[in-house]
Amino acid sequence: MFGKLSDAVSDLTETLRRAFRDPLTYALDPALSAPRPSAVPPLATESITPPYPLCVVPVSVRIPFSALSTLVPTRFEGRLKAEDGWGRWTAGAVICQMPVFGTGGGKRVGILPLPRRAACFRREAETFRISSRSIREPFLFPGVRGGSPDLGTVVVRKDLELALGLPIAFTGQDIQTLPKPLWMRYSLQLVKATGENIRNLEVIGIYRIPSKGVASLRHDATSGHLFLELTPQASQAPRLPFLLARRKDDRSLVSCFLEEG
Repeated sequence: MFGKLSDAVSDLTETLRRAFRDPLTYALDPALSAPRPSAVPPLATESITPPYPLCVVPVSVRIPFSALSTLVPTRFEGRLKAEDGWGRWTAGAVICQMPVFGTGGGKRVGILPLPRRAACFRREAETFRISSRSIREPFLFPGVRGGSPDLGTVVVRKDLELALGLPIAFTGQDIQTLPKPLWMRYSLQLVKATGENIRNLEVIGIYRIPSKGVASLRHDATSGHLFLELTPQASQAPRLPFLLARRKDDRSLVSCFLEEG
């Protein structure tokens, strides 16, 4: 029994030694590089006249047209044919009488006499003519406009109260990346500040928030962000690590600020 008690005491001693060991620190240079003054070069305009050579070259084209007149021999012959059926019509054989085709119902049309020679018209073919126009309109130079390169006056508005009235989201730190001795130290600070049993607490996350000027807070379980409504006092307050946890029995929230060093 004394051997087990001695082992438990030695384990507790080793745990306390690791828990209260100082974390590793690194030195960083917070100095920023000095801004360098610079000037904007003035704007300059340059007009460029492109070369446009205009040249008109007249070209005469000779197109010969030849007209040929040819006489075609035209001969008309008349033939006389006899019809035996007209004799039977005069004998009194009537098949069908139509008033349209009766005697005297039609109008006689005479055949115009044909000319003896074909008329030929002679016309001289005119050549193509090209007309040229002279254009002496000068090219206009581009207009130049002047403007002041000075910038306008900067307008500054004091809207800190409006910006702080909106909820601001803070991202939590990944607990898995913390060293085990540092995490045990944070757990002891949470138990000491809240007086709760560590087994009854479920740690939600560690957030760096202002130590003063927090009006209200709300935790979003979907995104894991912590939404805070701040007052003007938060602009001057330092940011400290804030540990947020939830009780397992009644699901209520408990929190405390952690001490660094």
